Amino acid sequence: MLPKMEKAAAYLQELEAYRLAAIAVSEEKAEEAKLIKARQEGFRQAMEMLGVEPCPGVTEPKRSRLGRRKRRNIPGLILTELSFSGNAMTTNQIATTIDYLPERTERALKGMESSGQIVRDRNGRWAAVIAAAAQPNAHAVATENEQSTIGNGRASHVSPQSATPQQP
Repeated sequence: MLPKMEKAAAYLQELEAYRLAAIAVSEEKAEEAKLIKARQEGFRQAMEMLGVEPCPGVTEPKRSRLGRRKRRNIPGLILTELSFSGNAMTTNQIATTIDYLPERTERALKGMESSGQIVRDRNGRWAAVIAAAAQPNAHAVATENEQSTIGNGRASHVSPQSATPQQP
């Protein structure tokens, strides 16, 4: 049983050596921090002698609020998601995708709808409003819910709500 006790004692000595080495390193780091602080003070005094006021934002460390996250731009996230997906999405799908509460997502969606950024279809799905640019060849661009028809060289749209073509 003596070899196990010798191994344990050797292990304790090794741990003590590591502890002393860590203390020595931390003392070196503390000394290094003191030297850096002294250099900072000397530089500040030199700047004051030259008549230049040091900027407090640069010389003093920033103190951030711990535990507070930056506010996310929820309407921007919604528009990005709807634009990238290219498909209409339900409120719950959007809320899950942007990791936000469904009731607050619904409130943001309604606000965006009233400002004309997004639209809601008959199935309750939301889609981004994309402004269609005029086509140089005079062909119309139809949305997902419309069918484009070309007749007599003129483009017209057939809306699902009305079965008759409408002239643009």
